[in-house]
Amino acid sequence: MEYRIDQSKCKQCGLCMEVCPGNILEMNETGEVCFIPERLVICQHCGQCMAICSTGAVQVEGLSYGRELVELPEFSVDTHGFNDFLANRRSIRHFKEKPVPEEVIVRILDSLSYAPYGCEPGKLHITVVNNRATIESALPRVEQFLENVVKWIDHPIASRMIRRRNSRETFNTVKNHLYPISALGHYKLALGDRITRNAPALVIFHAPLDAEEHTRNAMIQATYAMLAAHAGGLGAAMNGLVPAALNKVKEVREIFRVPEGHEAVISLIMGYPKYRYRRAIRRKPRNIHWVR
Repeated sequence: MEYRIDQSKCKQCGLCMEVCPGNILEMNETGEVCFIPERLVICQHCGQCMAICSTGAVQVEGLSYGRELVELPEFSVDTHGFNDFLANRRSIRHFKEKPVPEEVIVRILDSLSYAPYGCEPGKLHITVVNNRATIESALPRVEQFLENVVKWIDHPIASRMIRRRNSRETFNTVKNHLYPISALGHYKLALGDRITRNAPALVIFHAPLDAEEHTRNAMIQATYAMLAAHAGGLGAAMNGLVPAALNKVKEVREIFRVPEGHEAVISLIMGYPKYRYRRAIRRKPRNIHWVR
């Protein structure tokens, strides 16, 4: 496949040039729209130019009409309807003892094909653990990791090393959020599974450590998957405990078969909700600043 404009179809409207974020299209001296060869290296393969072309005249390498480019369905959700959908979603941490059929998870993950991305979305990996026994086999090692976090923060030298090796955000999250909860023995398995909440399915988003924009891409796709799960009658919640342990404990990585050299960014626990909520919880953003 190549980059080309089918001049027999092109209307010279210039819309593909307008929407291209990399400005890799131009109109030549004869009035034909064409790709700029030296700028193709920065093509993001976003498909914007192909999506807006009314005649299907644009061809980007690796993309094709009817496969990646599909006709838009009728759009009927307004702001109020969308907000009602969001209001009905809750982070679910109590699940029925009911396995999730694989085809249901496949439909949820299909929604990720419409997710926006920073760059290089193909470098993000998703591991689906749709087996409760497998999840449970990793829990003792995750529990031990969380107990070690308390020891590390309590130890002055270890605490300084953690602060030096991580961003301020990561260190403060560990010290001010994870540490006090773990210090209370909250994650001890003797009290029940408060790590994955007895979820029948676990979805892990991970990528090579040096993969471009993989942190942002993982959070975007995890959010889409969480909303898709809600739309499909499932409940889900973001889970940072498993990725944190997976990145530090070899045995957890091996159980979930995440390749060495990959960083787990976030995971979702997923299943059929055990309870039905009666009310939404509104948390209005506190720090909105308008610049006029």
